[in-house]
Amino acid sequence: MMMQMQMASNRVVRFSRNAMMSRSRKMYVAPRHFSAGGKGKDEGSMYLVQAGLPMFLFCGLGVWVVSNGIDGKNRERDAFQGRISKSERQAVMDKEHDDMMDKLNHMMKEEFDNTKRIERPEEVLARRRKERESRNVWYRRIWRNVTGQQ
Repeated sequence: MMMQMQMASNRVVRFSRNAMMSRSRKMYVAPRHFSAGGKGKDEGSMYLVQAGLPMFLFCGLGVWVVSNGIDGKNRERDAFQGRISKSERQAVMDKEHDDMMDKLNHMMKEEFDNTKRIERPEEVLARRRKERESRNVWYRRIWRNVTGQQ
């Protein structure tokens, strides 16, 4: 514990010594001498490229990002509130859907009969056997062989 306190006091002494020395030592900065014509043509253009171009790119891209973000936010809000108009393709799809639903509803009203009886499997087999027998009568079988039909 004593060792830690001694190390901490040494740090404080070193810090205060460095702070006092920095106050007493003042650096001398020599004034810059410029030529009568200003900076040379090459130095000025390089300065513009080094400092101006990144600034213009940053500002331009920042404006673009912010405007796109706000525009997207407004589009989403309008879509949520239902204020946007539908695209032409979506309108055509909705019209086709409505037409199909009208046709289906019309067909269901006319032809739907809930009293029809569902055939039993035995009845389905008997009906198919009867159709097969009527199709395979000897004169129809001969005619299919003559004409090459299957």
